[in-house]
Amino acid sequence: MESFNIKIAVIGASGKMGCAIIKGLSQTTDMEIVGAIDLQNIGKDAGELAGIPSLGVQVSDNLEQVLLEKKPDVVIDFTHKKAAQVNIPVVLKKGIAVVAGTTGLEEGDLAEFDCLAKENSTSMFLAPNYSLGAVLMMKFAREAGAYFEQGEIIEYHNDKKIDSPSGTAIATARGISNNFSVPDANEQYSVASCCRGGDFGGIRIHSVRLKSLVAHQEVLFAGTGELLTIRHDSYSRESFLPGILMAVRKVQLWIGLKVGLDEILEIEI
Repeated sequence: MESFNIKIAVIGASGKMGCAIIKGLSQTTDMEIVGAIDLQNIGKDAGELAGIPSLGVQVSDNLEQVLLEKKPDVVIDFTHKKAAQVNIPVVLKKGIAVVAGTTGLEEGDLAEFDCLAKENSTSMFLAPNYSLGAVLMMKFAREAGAYFEQGEIIEYHNDKKIDSPSGTAIATARGISNNFSVPDANEQYSVASCCRGGDFGGIRIHSVRLKSLVAHQEVLFAGTGELLTIRHDSYSRESFLPGILMAVRKVQLWIGLKVGLDEILEIEI
């Protein structure tokens, strides 16, 4: 009989990202999907919802019951802010590791998650974007920011995405603002009521929400007589799977919270 190393439960299992994650996990040899949690499609097979053969795992709306009965090693959360604020503490209090891609969470949420993980001798990993290309885009933008005095960000996502600006855009702006001469850059953040986007540390963020888009971002830097554009495009949700699988395999190697793929790229397993 084939043995599995990591037992996983997925919160948000019937959403577009949840289905993509389940499909990706099913193709690995070191992971086993033991639980699927969602408020929609209760009782349906998680595999069939993801467009793959039946997994024998039914969608449940009872997170605590799944944790108790299935005993996952890692819980993956790709939902929305309000759901994550409720569900993630439940998981961490059980001493179970969390890999999350939910955006819109605030600094207070992250402090709480870090504290709960440490109190319960477990771990959590959170990333605004799990695409390796997006991580490199943010890295290049951070480096370029040291050579320019002006920069703006345009990010594009599906019209079903609730938060605006995106977590990736905010993380990018935070990295760039560290190089810009803006007082208290990390503390300045405002959202305009008349349009999508906002201002972070003097860096304008413009948010586009249109159907058919997945995740796209360009960072523009202006110099004298020149413009530098750094752009990344995710054309399918499959682009996030390598980063998610990496996080699942590594998340149990520390205690507490780590944020951003760049924090774990060099960790050996």
